[in-house]
Amino acid sequence: MNFIFTEDQMQFKDAIKSFLTDECTPKSIREGWDAKKSFNLDRWQSLFELGVLNSNLPEDKDGLGMNQVTLALMVEEIGYAGLPEPAAEQTFLVNDLISILPKNISKVIEDSFDAGAKFISLAHPSAPNPLFLNESAGLILFDDSECKFITKDDMDFEMIPSNDPSREIYKINSIKNAISSTENFQELNSAVSARGALMTAALLIGLAQKMIDLSSAYALDRTQFGKPIGSFQAVKHMLADVAVRIEFAKPAVYRAAYSLSENNPKSALHCAHAKLMSAQAAELACKNSIQVHGAMGYTWEMDLHIYMRKAWSMMACWGNEDKQQDIIFKTLSSSSEELGVLYTF
Repeated sequence: MNFIFTEDQMQFKDAIKSFLTDECTPKSIREGWDAKKSFNLDRWQSLFELGVLNSNLPEDKDGLGMNQVTLALMVEEIGYAGLPEPAAEQTFLVNDLISILPKNISKVIEDSFDAGAKFISLAHPSAPNPLFLNESAGLILFDDSECKFITKDDMDFEMIPSNDPSREIYKINSIKNAISSTENFQELNSAVSARGALMTAALLIGLAQKMIDLSSAYALDRTQFGKPIGSFQAVKHMLADVAVRIEFAKPAVYRAAYSLSENNPKSALHCAHAKLMSAQAAELACKNSIQVHGAMGYTWEMDLHIYMRKAWSMMACWGNEDKQQDIIFKTLSSSSEELGVLYTF
C-alpha cells in the first residue's frame, strides 16, 4: 500500500505554509495581543480568498471538496504558525457539519455562512467556551440532548479570561431566540466530537514541531562554557525525545483523518488515539522546550510562550487525555473483535 501523500496534498500544505510564514508572524500575533484584537479580519479575508476557509466544503457548495487527510496536513501548518483565527477548530468543523445538520438549522447557517466568508462559532460540552463571538455571525451550540443555532444578536455574552491571549473565549449569559433540533442528535454529536479531536490533534502536532524548532535554534545560539548548549548530550536527548513523540503521533493523526474520510466505523476510536498521542507529544514539547531555554521560554520576550500557551489550551479542548483514554478503553473493552496492532489500529 502506498502511504505517500499526493502532489496535490503537498501543494495545498506548501501554499498555506507560504501564506502563514508571511502573514502570521510572532510580531503580528503580538500586535493583536497589544491591540486586544487577535482576530485579524484582513488575514481572515485573505484566507478565504486563498480558498482555505471553504476548502472542505463540497464543490456544489462553492468549496474544494478537500478530504480529511489533506485538511490535516493544512491544519498542521496552521498550528505551526500559531494562527489566532480559529479556522481549524471552528470553521472546518462547521464545513463538515453542514451536510448532516438538521435542515432547519443547516439552511439558516448556509445563509449566514456565505460559503465560509463569515465566521460562525461552535460550542460543545467538550469545548464549552465559544471563540471570537464579537466577530461571528452566530453560534452552533451543542448540549447534552440537542443542537441549536443562535444568531449573534440573539445572545447576551461576555468575554472571560484565557490562558492564551490569541484565544478570545466567551460564556453565554442568556439566549433570546434559537433554532433547535434533536433530530439525529447522537450521530451528529459523535461526528462533531471526532472531528474536533482530530482538528486539535493536528494543531498540536504543528505546535509541538514549532516549539522544538524554536528550542533547537536557541540551543545552537546560546553558549555555555564556550560551546553551544545544543552540543551537550542532555540537551540533545531532550529535543530528541520530543522529535520521537511527534513522529509517533503523526501517523495516528493521518490514520484518523483517513478513517473519517472513509467513514470507518472505528473513526471515533482513531480520532481519540490521535488526540491522545498528539497531546502527549505537545505536553513533552512544552516541558522540554522550557528546560532547553533555561526557564526563559515562558517570559514575554521569548516567542516560545506564544505557542506554548496555545498548546496548553488545545490539550484541554475536545477532550483531555483522560477523556481520550476513556473512549479508547470503552471502545476496545466493548468490542468482540480481536485486539492488537494487526486489528485495532
